[in-house]
Amino acid sequence: MAPAAGVRTGRGERIGLGAVLVVAAVAWVWALGSRTLQPYYAAGVHTMSREGPAFFFAGFDPAGVVTVDKPPLAFWTQTLGVVLFGFHPWAIALVQAAEGVAAVFVLHRVVRLWAGPPAALLAAALFALTPITAAVNRGNQPDTLLVLLLLIAAYCVTRAISDARWLPWAGVFVGLGFLTKMLAAWIVLPGLALVYFVAAPGSRGRRLARLALAGGVMLAVSLSWPVVVSLWPGAKPFVGSTTDGSIWQLAFGYNGLTRLVGGTTGIGGGFGATAGAALGGGPGPLRLFDTEIGGQIAWLLPLALGSLAVAACRARGAAPETKAGWALWGGWLVAGAAVFSFTGGIFHAYYTAELAPAIAALAAAGLVTAWRWYRSTGPARFVLPAAVAGTAVFAYVLLDRTPDWVPWLRYTVLALALLAVVAALLRASRVAVVTGLAAVVAGPAAYVGETAARPVSVLEAADPRAGPPSASGLDTVVAVNTRAEAAYVRFIDSAYRLGPGQREVLAYAQAQAPSAAITLAVEGGTYGADPFLLNTEARVAALGGYLGFDPAPSAAGLATWVSAGKVRFVLLPRVFTEIGHAGGDHATVGDDAAELTRRIGWEVQHCRPVPPERIGPDAATAGVLFDCAP
Repeated sequence: MAPAAGVRTGRGERIGLGAVLVVAAVAWVWALGSRTLQPYYAAGVHTMSREGPAFFFAGFDPAGVVTVDKPPLAFWTQTLGVVLFGFHPWAIALVQAAEGVAAVFVLHRVVRLWAGPPAALLAAALFALTPITAAVNRGNQPDTLLVLLLLIAAYCVTRAISDARWLPWAGVFVGLGFLTKMLAAWIVLPGLALVYFVAAPGSRGRRLARLALAGGVMLAVSLSWPVVVSLWPGAKPFVGSTTDGSIWQLAFGYNGLTRLVGGTTGIGGGFGATAGAALGGGPGPLRLFDTEIGGQIAWLLPLALGSLAVAACRARGAAPETKAGWALWGGWLVAGAAVFSFTGGIFHAYYTAELAPAIAALAAAGLVTAWRWYRSTGPARFVLPAAVAGTAVFAYVLLDRTPDWVPWLRYTVLALALLAVVAALLRASRVAVVTGLAAVVAGPAAYVGETAARPVSVLEAADPRAGPPSASGLDTVVAVNTRAEAAYVRFIDSAYRLGPGQREVLAYAQAQAPSAAITLAVEGGTYGADPFLLNTEARVAALGGYLGFDPAPSAAGLATWVSAGKVRFVLLPRVFTEIGHAGGDHATVGDDAAELTRRIGWEVQHCRPVPPERIGPDAATAGVLFDCAP
């Protein structure tokens, strides 16, 4: 394959790309007005849109107590949507959809430089029809922006092969990816470095020197915000999901080693070991094909790996430009698949959205190559029907895991593949192409359609998945006590609703302590505070950060706040009384809940429950309101 940098974009290609972008946009903005997002991040964006310090630090609450558990860049772009359109879930979702459509366009441009227009157009379509891509682009996780930035970095590296001035820009965009999702951005570095080293002109030493320069730029951009946060001389929020408020622990602990190998670096060590297995299946070489992950990302993974293997076997006589594309996407996929397959800590299926561009590019290039071989007279002409047949059989396996969902689809996929193979053998090219592509994309396209059509709960929004609903491991992982799982799930699912009792509690606290820096502190993490933060502009704080486990504040710190008049009222949500003991089951969450237990113990010992009848007729439904005034 020859690069297509100098090939003009024809009318047919423009129409085809436009159609792909329109289909992607429709799938990702469908039912925009009724969108359910991860309330934790949405509440943080609401705060960032109103508070300057919160905007810079990625603060979660307007009282400046704690940050969210990610760096700020993705939330800065989402905040832009809120500033333009007001705070609505659809304003955030619109930004996400726009970033997703931009990623499809950039992937098309990168693949076009390497493999030409047909492969580029097919890659864009396959990427848009990847189920987990649709799920993430309809949500508000940082992964949407991360993928876009990494694709721009790939474009810069590809252009740098002929013009070295582009290479530092690749470092800039990978660095921006770090400011979006920290170490997840660095997963693609082997592919980006390999393509330049393999294909760029000049001596080996010169290529290494240029890569080192780009790496230095990447580190400078990556560490710019963390360095400023760590050296900030004034007051700042506690860095969420850490034990000591260190931005470095967040970057290399909670969002680094804790996710990669488990352990106790940062909040979520013991909890993460349980979550990793429940949310994404057990680590191992077949994880990406298992029941938790397979339907999200693996539809074209065998085809992509097979294409890469064939390209590697034929690499000896290939031109450097041809090797470059296979090195880029092969390095991206192999490194990413290795990390995600063997991650032993916190792991969600939607992390694999980072693999989608590489899978789409390799699968598209493989199909286009097989098509060219098919038009020859040698034995290689049988590769295309074999690839279609194998992909269809694997799609049948994935669809058979949900036999009650569109039961006829899996048989239709096999029938289309059989028709394509017969047509290919009979040299009915047009029939073979149409039916073959239909067999390849029918399964993932149906998953994308289902994802766009069905509403999701708050619980599902926290762990985006595509396709038909399935039992999620999150149901068991998030439970503070396994016996109270149903109560905790109801608690999370009510995160967007500010009930009458909660309104009464907030009004009471505002009336009794109008000058307090924190009008109302809510115990037990963000899901208890989310209804207040999403529906009001009151200075409400979520004690303990995301799950309530952070020492933000510690029990001693809370006592200091109360003595200083910073906070008077603390709400213990009703879920804790339903569970039966506030500290939770340590077999489920490990030692992470220790700070939560100590803090609630202090509240029970030093604060007075306010009689619900003094607050309002529905106040009891909100939980127990403690008055901590001396």
